[in-house]
Amino acid sequence: MLEFIPSIGSVISYGFSSVTAKKAITILGRHKAIVYAYVVLVILLAMGVLILKEQLNFPIDLFPFYLFEISMGAIGAMAAYKAMDYGKVTITSPVGKIYVLFVLAGSIIFLGEELSAGQVLGSIIMVLSALVLSLDNKGKLKPEKWMFYLGISIACRAFYFTFIKNFVIIFGPYLATFLLETGIAAFTVLYHTINRRDLSLPPIDKMKYAAAPGVLIFVGSIFYNFSISYIGAALTAAISAGGPIVSAIGGYLLLKEKLDLKKYAAIILMVLGLVMIFVF
Repeated sequence: MLEFIPSIGSVISYGFSSVTAKKAITILGRHKAIVYAYVVLVILLAMGVLILKEQLNFPIDLFPFYLFEISMGAIGAMAAYKAMDYGKVTITSPVGKIYVLFVLAGSIIFLGEELSAGQVLGSIIMVLSALVLSLDNKGKLKPEKWMFYLGISIACRAFYFTFIKNFVIIFGPYLATFLLETGIAAFTVLYHTINRRDLSLPPIDKMKYAAAPGVLIFVGSIFYNFSISYIGAALTAAISAGGPIVSAIGGYLLLKEKLDLKKYAAIILMVLGLVMIFVF
């Protein structure tokens, strides 16, 4: 069971990062929220590289794929932030987890990984439960603006999280995290600069709102990549479907986004799905 600790750490960190990101978007605006979150993230990762004395040997033939990978990661992140800007995190977070099913399929097809029947069933239960979390009180999911951007995020993240394993194998978990997240940060900053977004430094007392998601993404991404090295990309993605449990609780506690009885039932089903993944 110890091999599951990084994946659980990733679920908790990523889950709360969505909640703190929504808070940052509300206070700082979407553009500053994502840019400064990634600035904090890169600073922390760079400090880790210096402390760990990591040595980088980057194969030149990998560079085109690296550019495409970080492009998918950056577009997926920016689209997710835009979806959160228009919708509630207790809705956008669970719907966004649809990408997990594509990662599972991609990992099995392209990476040759395997899951037991119980783990596949547990993953499906978790994703379906996540969709229940997104329904309104009448059991409907009304077409809204955030859905378009979340669809883009799902497509990009499906590719990004499927092929992270390639970089983990070549560079190791920490250096892979540094390379990928730094590339995503550079892409994000460049995009907002070209589009002349206001990126002026927020007041010091408000920087904590941008720093919080950056710190949580730092922890979550490291845990996620270590989990890939221990249990593979498919199983790590399957467990990550539990993130909406944390987001729903955090959204209720920190953002006052209320849950009804159906949503509590969905959370219980997600926990059941997690148990199936661990046991089977």
